Amino acid sequence: MDDEFRLDAPVIIVGGGPVGLGLALGLARYRVRSILLERRTDDIGESRAMVIWPRTQEILRDWLAYDAVRAAGIFVQDFRACDAGSNAPIVDLDFRNIDDVVDDPGVLVIPQYVTERVLGELAAASAYCDVRRGVEVAALSQDERGVTVAATGPAGPMTLRGAYAAGCDGAHGISRHALGLSLEGMTYRSRVVLSDDVIDRTFDDRELARIAVDSPGLAFAVRFAPNEWRTIASIPPGVTEDVALSPQAHTARLERVFGKGVQAHTKWISLFSIHRRHAQRFTTGRIALAGDAAHLNSPAGAQGMNAGLHDAANLAWKLAAIFNDIGDGAALFNSYDLERREMVTDTVERFTDRLTRLGIGLPPRIKQLGIHFFSRALRGRGMQRKVCRGIGMLSGRYMKSPIIDTRHPLAGRRIDDLLLPDGKRLNRARNGEAVLIAAGDIQLNGFRSIGVLAPPKRWHLKRAVALIVRPDGCVASVIDAPDPERIAEAWQRAFCGTLPLPIAEL
Repeated sequence: MDDEFRLDAPVIIVGGGPVGLGLALGLARYRVRSILLERRTDDIGESRAMVIWPRTQEILRDWLAYDAVRAAGIFVQDFRACDAGSNAPIVDLDFRNIDDVVDDPGVLVIPQYVTERVLGELAAASAYCDVRRGVEVAALSQDERGVTVAATGPAGPMTLRGAYAAGCDGAHGISRHALGLSLEGMTYRSRVVLSDDVIDRTFDDRELARIAVDSPGLAFAVRFAPNEWRTIASIPPGVTEDVALSPQAHTARLERVFGKGVQAHTKWISLFSIHRRHAQRFTTGRIALAGDAAHLNSPAGAQGMNAGLHDAANLAWKLAAIFNDIGDGAALFNSYDLERREMVTDTVERFTDRLTRLGIGLPPRIKQLGIHFFSRALRGRGMQRKVCRGIGMLSGRYMKSPIIDTRHPLAGRRIDDLLLPDGKRLNRARNGEAVLIAAGDIQLNGFRSIGVLAPPKRWHLKRAVALIVRPDGCVASVIDAPDPERIAEAWQRAFCGTLPLPIAEL
């Protein structure tokens, strides 16, 4: 091969936060090598994103990373939030209500610096991940054959060449700017103070959040370690940064959430603007954007980092399929932009925007009434299931993707992780691969498939069908009267010809 086209790695990843590390591990799962470039050499100093929802836990399982991450955090199946004034539970979500569709459902609370450390250790141990820290990327350029990355590391300047590149370097990183893209959207008028505080009071182990319901604006805290809390409070327009971050103002905020006379050691505190923004495109040529480089969301609902890891899950299997060197790789790569941009704008942004406006904009009395009625509604199992699926990021759907046949309501959605007759869960049987599912009393002769003899009613299947499920767990197609020709046609569409049909061995 000519030097001009020699690759240092199939994929160059810019940015070593959770999203970049997750993408590296996702690629490694499919035996695709990557070089990850991160300018930092030490850990971040604050908790940042702290919640990993059930859908993201599934992704980490596929990447063989979940056990290590879970062992480093706090896992609860019953997520309880209490009124800071009365200490009475106001939100009590029992994720065991969805244990028929999720394996071991619950909430994993873990500070981002721990998540990064664990994912970094796993990446460092993988033969497919080359993690290089202390490397500052100066420029990215591309041509029809690949991407060139210019950077400076401990040994001096370097130039790397990859077939594709992924910008996971945050809102202020170089990747998006190199593509001439910006983050479009809005910035809320209210700002928030975020802090990591060690509190001198002990609360019930089941209590993971406290909400100041009777206070104007937003004021709540989430516990991420024994006696350690992330405190979040909105600041009215016109208040200066010096005033907002003063010891007196911070003490008042802590007392709103934890009670009068509380003593705290504040490890970190900062004032932030809240955004709802996303890039015009998530792919250009051979470069993709993921995580904060592609979209910024309000911290309400704790969706941001999770959505970034979902970006990585969508992108990893597509890049791996492209390197099979068959089919239309460009079309498959561009579907990442259409799918993830749709999910961010139509699901993540709407959810976090609604929570943000309710928390900041409502008068205390109206907020109290709303939370009261919501708390009462949560007593019903149906509402519990709906909320657990929604906040757990299990309910989104791709509707605009050209590689998904959305004529059936199941297509574009995540496949339920059902318990199969042999005692295995469906996702474990899939093992992160593309599969055919024989749903109902049907045989898919000539093909390797997983049988689901009694599909749940919520799948809306009127007869026995074949399902195509992608490596990321998304249903790509529901095939009525499946014969070899129909299956081949649907498989071709779902993967742009990059993955071979699962022909049964003779």
